[in-house]
Amino acid sequence: MNDKKFALRLLFKRFLLSIPFFLLSLWLFIPLSFTKAFFAPLPLIIVAFLLVEPLSLLVSNPVGSIFNPKSVSREINLGFSVIEARIMDGMYEEALDMLKKMICMDPGRLEIYMRIMNLAVKDMKQPEIAKDAFHTGIKNLKNLRKRKILAFEYRELMALCRDTHDYEKDTNTVPSC
Repeated sequence: MNDKKFALRLLFKRFLLSIPFFLLSLWLFIPLSFTKAFFAPLPLIIVAFLLVEPLSLLVSNPVGSIFNPKSVSREINLGFSVIEARIMDGMYEEALDMLKKMICMDPGRLEIYMRIMNLAVKDMKQPEIAKDAFHTGIKNLKNLRKRKILAFEYRELMALCRDTHDYEKDTNTVPSC
């Protein structure tokens, strides 16, 4: 909300600064002489440069929409949540159950599968769970790019697991961390 207020204040200040340049441009256009008309667009360019930043801040402000400020994103944010708090407290099974419930609510979210795989390999030391999450993700994700990202992450986690514990490079078995 503060970003919107800042952008509106900036727009107001710059609008006041741009008024003289706009009037100068009009004054240069009115007599229709070639020399004055040639320089008439220059003040308009200054006006555009003054107003473009606050207008772009208002339109592309990631905090909210100026047209519908009460709109709320329906996406679940995994940045810091109850699940992350459970993981920090060492309650991995509870966090895993919550993540699995999230899959039921939104099976197309790549981040959920990646978080389950990371939790299973790095914290729980159970790569079988990561393997199940990987296969479920490949089955549920419709976007080819998301599938490739998931496959890359799974390969990296399995390689990390093998490297950490010096397992043989047998691709038919899943190492237990």
